[in-house]
Amino acid sequence: MIVLIALLSYILGSVPFGFIIGKVFFRTDLRKLGSGNVGATNALRNFGKFAGFTTFLFDFLKGSLACYLGGKYGGELGQAVAMFFVVIGHMYSFILKFKSGKGVATSFGALLAIDYKFALALLAIFIILVLIFRIVSLSSITTTIIAAVLSLFRYKISFLSLAIILIASLVVFKHKDNIRRLKLGEEKKIF
Repeated sequence: MIVLIALLSYILGSVPFGFIIGKVFFRTDLRKLGSGNVGATNALRNFGKFAGFTTFLFDFLKGSLACYLGGKYGGELGQAVAMFFVVIGHMYSFILKFKSGKGVATSFGALLAIDYKFALALLAIFIILVLIFRIVSLSSITTTIIAAVLSLFRYKISFLSLAIILIASLVVFKHKDNIRRLKLGEEKKIF
């Protein structure tokens, strides 16, 4: 059952909503605009608020759905496996030749389905950081690192904390271009 949860979560995660929204409503490949990412921030910057919000919502929902199903059919291990593989699917979508989003919205959706209190605390941290720095990438990277550290206190050494730490490492890695721009002072502010 765990293998099936992993496979289904990966397939669900691989659905690139930002790419689909760009193609269907704007007849444009989002990967050819801005950062080249198919996530909500790039959709927002290039297609507007509705496209950005819709991309975030669907990326969020696929994370939540995967972890809901993972928990229902695989318990705690199923949730951890679903969380990891839905985010991996989002980051390395087979539909887009294994190049896709950075995993932040999908990770949040997954964690909200598993532990809403922890997820909402991280959301509050993210919002505070965005309001202070006005840079989504910096806020995402920082919140992700905080999530990895806090997961060890909240879940001890467990499948879930391991999944969160692995995902956090990949999220930071996927932001490598943003980190370079941050160092150069070239990263765009959201407002």
